[in-house]
Amino acid sequence: MEHCFYQSCKVCILIIGEMAYDTTFVNEARTLCDTLHVTVLPHEIPQMVREKRVDLIFGSLSASNEALYVPMLQEVKRAFPLIKMLLFLQSEELRLLDDILALRCDRYLSMKKERLNALFHLKASIETFTHDIYLAERHYFQTLLDFSIVSQTDVEGNITYVNDNFLKVTGYKAEELLGRNHRMIKHANTPSSVFEEMWQTITQGRVWRGQIVNRNKDGSDFWAETMIIPFKEKESQKILQYLSIRHDLTPFLEKERLSNEIKQKALEQEHLSEAKDAFLVLFTHELKTPLNAILNFAQYLHKHMPNIDEVPREKRLYLLEQIYKSASSMLDNVTNILDLGKLRHDKLHYNLTLFHPKEAILDVIEKHNALALEHKKRIVFKHDGQDAYLTSDEYRFKQILSNILSNAIKYGTSIVEIFLLVTKESIEIVIQDDGKGIKDKKEVFELYNKSSAAQSSREKKGTGIGLHFVKLLCEGLNFEYVLEDSLSLGGTRFTLRKRLKEWKNG
Repeated sequence: MEHCFYQSCKVCILIIGEMAYDTTFVNEARTLCDTLHVTVLPHEIPQMVREKRVDLIFGSLSASNEALYVPMLQEVKRAFPLIKMLLFLQSEELRLLDDILALRCDRYLSMKKERLNALFHLKASIETFTHDIYLAERHYFQTLLDFSIVSQTDVEGNITYVNDNFLKVTGYKAEELLGRNHRMIKHANTPSSVFEEMWQTITQGRVWRGQIVNRNKDGSDFWAETMIIPFKEKESQKILQYLSIRHDLTPFLEKERLSNEIKQKALEQEHLSEAKDAFLVLFTHELKTPLNAILNFAQYLHKHMPNIDEVPREKRLYLLEQIYKSASSMLDNVTNILDLGKLRHDKLHYNLTLFHPKEAILDVIEKHNALALEHKKRIVFKHDGQDAYLTSDEYRFKQILSNILSNAIKYGTSIVEIFLLVTKESIEIVIQDDGKGIKDKKEVFELYNKSSAAQSSREKKGTGIGLHFVKLLCEGLNFEYVLEDSLSLGGTRFTLRKRLKEWKNG
């Protein structure tokens, strides 16, 4: 591949000694380099080399001034061992010849004929210096290319060169790429706006850089940090070709993805641990309340057993009823937790039967009448008169309704409305209350989560697993569910929908 990177090196020269007095030579020397400095004061040399970043010292020494210049040149050589020096020695009787030779200058010239051609030697020295820089830069950029993924195209985007790394990553052979347009590795997921912005940039002669995904021969993704460099003709500034240098980001992104997954799992475990702790507090509270009722009422009855007839019959029935309700509440909570564990591990089996949803709803309402009476809520059930049969798990269907209805009773203000709507395509059950509603409608379905807008009284009314249980059962039984604000009551509206496979007129 033709070397594209090299640009002429800027050379800074310092002229010293008696040559610095030759105005004609100095003026001609200025035309040969980018920056030229002159000094006839030896003590200025070290400072000028440091401040001006001198690349080459060019000058003449004679027997009359060698003692002044040589110490300064020795100091420069110690500080800048790679600096170039070209010195004309104007006498064969130099007392410090050994010291001058120890400077290891690039060239020593002492013949008068050579001194007359000083400008020629200066030019040759500049060419040698710039060529050395060129070789160093070429080696540097060649190393850069060897460790990069490189392709080159003409101004139309047709591939004219690819290196071995490009072939290794993409899986293509060189003959499959050369002459083809670069869009053959374009990924379908990359928006066209990316390429429009890229072409707009490089056709204006500016370098484009960005992260982009390409498509390998086997269809896999190849993410790369990409830099596209336009190269122009020096005089006309016409763009000749484009060079693309890429660095493969795919392994890095894969490691980052794995690292993020590990972090996410650790975060989930941390949240789960916190949620479990919160659940234990809530659940023990839920168990403690009915347990206290059972213990207190049972103790009361046991204490009065010798004279049980003295306890009014209505009170005895009430106490037994409360014991039964408390035990049933505890059993429901335990059953929900056991079923939840099975659901989360896909071990819950469904018993699908054909049943009447209206009767199932009425049965659930009847079982919640006591809870509604306790919370002073009124349950209103309405249906459109259509009759239908539903193929599903009736017991789990009732569990879904029970969890939704109990929430509506607990969190409503005065009324809970239930609607059954039947069409030939679906059955829809709507349960809505007139409570304060739920702010975080998505988060509330997650395990142990509750609405952040819930009041403290509301937070004490459940274990935090009910709606998560509903979510898993709905997904398992293919029910659609939507939680939204109730427009008519101002509270929460829960809609449960099931596509019908069998429909029958009543």
